[in-house]
Amino acid sequence: MIKRFQFQFVGVVVGTLLIVFSVVLLVLNLSVRQTSVKRAEDFMTAVVENDGFSFSPSDIPDMQSIGNPELMRAGRYFYVKVGREGDIIDLNLEMMFDFTPEDAESVVAAVAASNRQKGNAGNFRFISAEKPYGRILVFAERSIEIGMLNQLISMSIWVAIVVTMVFILLAAFLARWAAGPIATSISQQHRFVSDASHELKTPLTIISANVDVLQNEIGENQRLSHIRTQIERMSGLIQGLLMLAKTNEGPASALIGEFSLSNAIQNTALEFESRAFEEGKQYTYNVAKNITYNGDEVQIRQLVGILIDNAIRYSDKNGQVDVSLSMGSNRKHLSVYNTGVGVSVAERDRIFERFYRVDESRTRETGGYGVGLSIAKAIVEAHKGKITVASEFGKWIRFDVTL
Repeated sequence: MIKRFQFQFVGVVVGTLLIVFSVVLLVLNLSVRQTSVKRAEDFMTAVVENDGFSFSPSDIPDMQSIGNPELMRAGRYFYVKVGREGDIIDLNLEMMFDFTPEDAESVVAAVAASNRQKGNAGNFRFISAEKPYGRILVFAERSIEIGMLNQLISMSIWVAIVVTMVFILLAAFLARWAAGPIATSISQQHRFVSDASHELKTPLTIISANVDVLQNEIGENQRLSHIRTQIERMSGLIQGLLMLAKTNEGPASALIGEFSLSNAIQNTALEFESRAFEEGKQYTYNVAKNITYNGDEVQIRQLVGILIDNAIRYSDKNGQVDVSLSMGSNRKHLSVYNTGVGVSVAERDRIFERFYRVDESRTRETGGYGVGLSIAKAIVEAHKGKITVASEFGKWIRFDVTL
C-alpha cells in the first residue's frame, strides 16, 4: 500500500508538471510564431499599400511604425506585379540576394492560380491585393524564422525532459519522506492488531474452559450456550484480524513458489460441497485444468475459501453458487457468483472495507465478522492482482479475481 501511495504521489506530481509544461510551451511557441507572422504581414501590408518599394527607409514613410528598419533589412522579401492578362509587370528581388527571377516566377505561379488573399507557399508567407493594373503579390521568405522556431521547440522539449527528470527524482524523495510516518503508523497498527489478538486468545481460552467445567457440573444451560456462542464469535473475529494483519504484510517469501492453481481451487471448492448441499444451495464449479501460478498457495486457498464461504452464506434460499477458473491471454481469472440480494452501486467499493456490513441484521443471522472480504482484497493485492465486484441489486453478485 505504501509503495502504491508513493507511485501515485510521483505520478500526480509528474503528471501535473507535464500538463503545465505542455500548456506553457504550447502558448510560448504559438505566441512566438504569431509574433513572427504578424511582423512579416505588417511589413507586407505596408508594401501593398505603397504599391511596391525600393528598400530605403525614406521610400516608406511609416517604416518606423512597422518595425525596426535594421530587422527589416535582415528580412527576405520580394514582390511582383501581375497584369490582368497574367503577365508580370514588375518583379523586385532587391531583398533576395540569392534568389533568381526563375525562382520567383515558380513561387508566383504556384500562388497566382489561387484567389487567396494571404497564406503560405512553401517557405514563403504571401499577401495578395487587387490593383488597377491587376494584382500585387508580396512574399516573405521565412525559412530562417521557421528554423529558429523549430530550434525553439526542440530546446523546449529538451528542457521539459530534463526538468521532468529532476522533478521525478525530487518527487520520489518527497514521496518517500511523506510516506515515512504513514508506513510507521500502519506498521504499528498491524503490530497492535496482531499483539492484541494474541493477548485476547488467552482469556477466551480460559473462559471457554470454565464454561466446559460449568456445563459438566450443571448440565445444559441456556446462559452457558449464549456464552459459548459469543466465545466462538470472538474467536472467529480474532482469527480474522490475525489473518488480515498477516496478509497485509504480503506473502511470505519462503512460501512463494509455483503450484497448480487448478488443483488448489478444485480442492478448496470440494470442501464446500457438503455445506452447500445441507443448506439446499445449487452449487457448481468449473475449473480449467493444468493452470499453474507462482505465489503463496496457502493464501490463495484462503482467498478462494473466503469468496465461496461468502457466496454460500449470503445466497438466497435454494440459491445458485457458481465457481469458475479460466486462463486468459496471460492472466488467470477466478469468478465466484451467487444469487441473492447483492449490493447497490454505491456500496460496491465499500464492501472491501474492514468491518463494513451491507445489511447488519442479515450479518447477525449469518454470523459474519466483516473482515473476510478485506482479507480477500489484501491477499489479491499482495499477489499484484485485482479483485472487482459486479452485481444486479436484489438478484445476484459476482466477485472477479485476476491473478
